[in-house]
Amino acid sequence: MHATPQWIAPVLFAFSIALWRPAHERARLRTAGGFLVLWAAIWLATFLPAAWLPRSIVVEDVSWSLVELAAIQIAVVLIFDLLLRRVHLPKFVSEIFIVAGYVATIFNLLYQLGVNVTGIFATSAVATAVLGLALQDMLSNIAGGIALEFEGGIRPGDFIQCGDVSGWVRHIRLRHTAIKTKDGDTVFLPNHHLTRSPVSIVAPGHRQFVRFVMPYAIDPQELIDAVEFALRSSPIPGIAADPAPYCVAEELAPGHIRYAAVVRLATPGVDTVAISAVLVRIFFALQRAGIPASEISQLIEMKAEGAARGESRNPVDILRRTPILRLLSDPDLFEIGSHLHHLSFGPGEHIIRQGESGASMYFIVSGQVSILFRSPDGIDRQVSIMEPGDFFGEASLLTGEIRSASAVAKSRVDCYKLGKEGLQDVIQRLPELAEDMSVVMAHRQTELSVVREKLDEETARRREAEDQAQLLTRITRFFGLSDNSGKAQ
Repeated sequence: MHATPQWIAPVLFAFSIALWRPAHERARLRTAGGFLVLWAAIWLATFLPAAWLPRSIVVEDVSWSLVELAAIQIAVVLIFDLLLRRVHLPKFVSEIFIVAGYVATIFNLLYQLGVNVTGIFATSAVATAVLGLALQDMLSNIAGGIALEFEGGIRPGDFIQCGDVSGWVRHIRLRHTAIKTKDGDTVFLPNHHLTRSPVSIVAPGHRQFVRFVMPYAIDPQELIDAVEFALRSSPIPGIAADPAPYCVAEELAPGHIRYAAVVRLATPGVDTVAISAVLVRIFFALQRAGIPASEISQLIEMKAEGAARGESRNPVDILRRTPILRLLSDPDLFEIGSHLHHLSFGPGEHIIRQGESGASMYFIVSGQVSILFRSPDGIDRQVSIMEPGDFFGEASLLTGEIRSASAVAKSRVDCYKLGKEGLQDVIQRLPELAEDMSVVMAHRQTELSVVREKLDEETARRREAEDQAQLLTRITRFFGLSDNSGKAQ
């Protein structure tokens, strides 16, 4: 017979509260609290009239068993979750400890109540057979859980696929393995199902085929080159850069050719957004390449090339507002406008890259463009954000120098590109344009220098004059003007 544990239960309750903050397995502390609440209910019941209560020895034994069960849960948290945390013991070790403690507590309770437990199993073969059959699935799951822990093939955090179920492994217990699906649901798979069925562990870099079809009228090599360049030129969220994405022709089917962009998923299971980004990148790549995207089927519905957003806007209106072209008349602007190329870029795509050559500039029709400068420490810093009506890249167009910054689309961007050939005839005919362009560019550069370097007025004026002379010399040389054209010398 045991003494009623009236002081042990409050001590265990206080101990569980002390362990709450440092413990990871707080569910076990909640379970221990539940046992102690049951003990408190039984203890309060002892104040009822004696006629309403069972024998005092029964109340005493049951209350003591509840305290023992609570103590087992608290001991597991203290030993395995805190003291042996750095040892990284398999989870099933603590669960076996709990199961063994529960069995011992229940058998002890039955023994205290006068039940001949050993006699039941020794004299009843039928009961033993029934119990064995009833525990068959549970024992199979427990054996599977032990095998999974010892083999170590599946770990918490892995993305696995077993039959129709796929998701991230949350934890492995003796009887089940919890899987968190892409939809956020939690699925409990019996361990014997994992040990008897094929299980795929999806590793980072999993290959993904993004398929689409195009008609036979499109040159396959031209299409493949355009798609590969777009997929490799700028990072795509969720897609690994190494190995590089590529495009293949999969099938010559009746009426169309089936293509596939082959990419590697950087994070297993997070593929919906990544595949969407790949499709968007393919759309803009085909549009820039002049391939009729409206012919794509089973991929994405697109408007005809001529109806692309922003292209219907009169490009001469954009040129007319550009300061470096302020001296040109409408006929000259229309001549330059005939050389403009409409381009569209998806979010995250590089329009120009710092350090690359490129004799062209861009006029933004819609969207936002982030201008990034890469410092010597290799970090890209945003210098400014360009809006519709702004332009960039004019220094490379007029001087042929390498790009001093990168331009990345923050959203969908529609723009016009002007190359050197579109300006060559006009500037040859109007050499004084070179001097005016150098004045405008020098003024823009000085405005930035005043903000960045906090130059005084006199220094800024002197800097602007020096920059203007240097820019005029470079423009004159790049466009092959004579030495006295535009007062270059």
